[in-house]
Amino acid sequence: MLYDRPYMRQAPEPAAKQTSAVTLLLVVTISIFVLQQVLNVCFPDIGGRPNRFFTNWFAFSSENFKELKVWTIVSYAFLHSNTMLMHILGNMLGLFFFGRALEPLLGKQQFLVLYFSGAIVGALTYLLFHFNGGNTVVGASAAVFALVSFFCLRYPDQRVFIIPIPIPIKPMWLFWGLLGYSIYALVFTELPGKAHVAHSAHLGGFLVGVLYYRYIYNGKPAFRTMSKRPSIEVPEWFKRRKKTAAHTSYQVNRPASSTQDLQKEVDHILDKINASGFGSLSDKEKATLERAKGILRK
Repeated sequence: MLYDRPYMRQAPEPAAKQTSAVTLLLVVTISIFVLQQVLNVCFPDIGGRPNRFFTNWFAFSSENFKELKVWTIVSYAFLHSNTMLMHILGNMLGLFFFGRALEPLLGKQQFLVLYFSGAIVGALTYLLFHFNGGNTVVGASAAVFALVSFFCLRYPDQRVFIIPIPIPIKPMWLFWGLLGYSIYALVFTELPGKAHVAHSAHLGGFLVGVLYYRYIYNGKPAFRTMSKRPSIEVPEWFKRRKKTAAHTSYQVNRPASSTQDLQKEVDHILDKINASGFGSLSDKEKATLERAKGILRK
């Protein structure tokens, strides 16, 4: 029928631009930090100490975990220290720079999987070392460490600027430097109780980035195709033919079996273009494409 043809159909409405996952995480995390400060000023605890509502209900600790506040393995990543502005500043800068590079590569959904997996495994790794004690853990560091380790493995030789280092460095140097320092700090400062930084959580997030890169990013055919195979732009006439292939209401003068044979030839030629480029086609193959253009678009 006439109205089944592509050029007679109403053009689809343009899709609304979606907010990126990085932007959403930044807005939510910073908003919660501001709310923490408002509660501290307006509703301080006895003695003027910081308000402990968020700490009691959303920060991660062995006590909270034992009280079955299991949501804290995720919610703690949205909280930050009230006394250290550099805590949230460093994490948000890491989320912004590394997240902005990785979200287009992974897609919004997989990016969030990587981010929150880093937070969850980071919390559980801390719990492994401090099940019978330890401090309260807050901050997005474990989630950001997952992004950093994945980025370093995905772009090992691409020189980047890392604040506050004034010269560009290779991500693999950053990878081994952060890994070595985190292990050292875990053994010589965190476990002896000389510092209150959760290096064990950092290592948990770091491990997530490594495992995600090794077994999910490199293990999924869709990711391998996206990152390694060359791509070509399919001709418009071929796209239109694909869209109308399910409709049988139009008529062609060519027998169905011959059309199917021609389609197979076109598929083979497109695969060859995808692998070796248009210049690799013979004159006969180019002629076949030109002939198919007039037949399959009907």
